[in-house]
Amino acid sequence: MRAIGWLAAFAAVTPLLNHGSVAAQTAFGLKGGVTWADAAFIDQFTSEALLRRVGGGFVTLPLSERGTVQLEALYLERGFSTSGLHRDGSRTRMSYLDFPVLLRFRLTPTPARVRPILLGGAYWGHEVGCRLEGGVAQFEESNSCEGRFQLRGVADVGLIVGAALEAAATDVWFVTVEARYHYGVRNLHWDPASDGAQARNLSAMAGFGVRVGG
Repeated sequence: MRAIGWLAAFAAVTPLLNHGSVAAQTAFGLKGGVTWADAAFIDQFTSEALLRRVGGGFVTLPLSERGTVQLEALYLERGFSTSGLHRDGSRTRMSYLDFPVLLRFRLTPTPARVRPILLGGAYWGHEVGCRLEGGVAQFEESNSCEGRFQLRGVADVGLIVGAALEAAATDVWFVTVEARYHYGVRNLHWDPASDGAQARNLSAMAGFGVRVGG
């Protein structure tokens, strides 16, 4: 039922983007930067953000003169530092492979050297690493990710909103900077005694790309 809902939303938005000639070009590129990661706990635990890394590649496909869809493959680090959770001030560091699908809308009415863009979409991520640091985590095996978060989910699903700025370096090469917010909507069930947590990331990235086609 969720998949049907996403498809319906996509179908509703596409006609709004699909006006005028398809002047946009297919583009490929790389980007990376930093992300402030924490978690939204439903119970009373206190979470503090960690400065982590993010980076990967993207392909942008034209939908209309001003609308595009961007497919990404990102290495994204999540986690949080806790002062209330288990009362040991430990840091939970997790690594994910994320696969976002984004709808992007260029605000300028005609192609320009500098292009402000609004973006939004969803992602699916798979955990590829998890470790605890600080507190008693480094001394007791039971305080490893496997010992402490036995029921944690290795997959995450969430929403993304943000904005980007693209600047043409040549007719085909461009640079891009962007800020985005990831909010996990899946309960990760990190603690079986609590109501769980949802991952959050605020990211700033820069990168470059190349346009191909007519």
